[in-house]
Amino acid sequence: MLSPMETLADRRSPLDRFRCFETRDVDEARQIVAAHFCSHRLDRGSIQDCFDACQNRVAGQHLSLNYIRYGADVTIEPGELTDFYLIQIPIRGAADVSNGCRSVASTPRRASILNPDRHTKMRWHAGCEQILLQVETGFLREVAERMAGVPVDRVRFAPDFDLLGPKGAAWAAKLRGIFGAAQDGLAFAAGQDGHQRILEEALVVALLESQANTASPLLERRDPVAAPAVLKRALHLIGGHFLDDLSLLDISSHARTSPRTLQILFKREFGSGPVHYLHDLRLAYARHLLQVRDGNRSIADIAEASGHRHFGRFSVAYKKRFGESPRETLRGQTFG
Repeated sequence: MLSPMETLADRRSPLDRFRCFETRDVDEARQIVAAHFCSHRLDRGSIQDCFDACQNRVAGQHLSLNYIRYGADVTIEPGELTDFYLIQIPIRGAADVSNGCRSVASTPRRASILNPDRHTKMRWHAGCEQILLQVETGFLREVAERMAGVPVDRVRFAPDFDLLGPKGAAWAAKLRGIFGAAQDGLAFAAGQDGHQRILEEALVVALLESQANTASPLLERRDPVAAPAVLKRALHLIGGHFLDDLSLLDISSHARTSPRTLQILFKREFGSGPVHYLHDLRLAYARHLLQVRDGNRSIADIAEASGHRHFGRFSVAYKKRFGESPRETLRGQTFG
């Protein structure tokens, strides 16, 4: 079974209209690639390998499409990328990638996602050719916040991206289509600002929906598309003030309806009332903060930061909602 990206290997090289360089000089390759991404170490695994580096690249508003090969077995160590995420998909060969504490044996059926705040080191085996999607950190976070409707502390992905699963295959097919459109001049071209913005947002939205990440607990909460104005007003208040002490009367007054009517509307749409919806949003936000926790921030601090005033009740409600305690969420960290 072919992966959705393997058909790109049928071409001479993806984006060959947009050649940046082709060289057999390691230092030249390092310098040019660094100008597009970030400074990094690039070391050959063996001087006997044929080093034959090439990069094709086209840049949009907040992301870029790339094709890179080195020919030889190479080790690449950029450290922390800082300003961008990098999704790498081999179309030929394989690579071993570590991002933070997670490692990926990457093939045409298994992509790697590099989180910008995690140390990265890679080995591209001889003959490895990859396509790469570079996405600005701020842009991805902005899209995540617009999708969630609440602040997002940080987005960190599980680095191992299965392209044979239904979601991964669908996203990879979308990316393949965008590479083809760019090659044919139908995307990433001058004078297409509105179309380009929509294309980039759609690709990032699909990525956030397809691959597990620290914003997933917030993105899983879907608001009804065609909702009465009363319900929309209530949801807007909850989304903007979920950390505040809101009562049912506060929410219904803002929605300009009675508490009973609002209860009926919420139960019809969500299966529970507005106060339960509010509490569930706070728990989802707590899970998000637990998954991105760095440093010495305690679980009690995270409980308070997510609007929970009583730590004991928070722990009980959290375990009931997610099937594990807050401490177990920390121990089971999967996001690099």
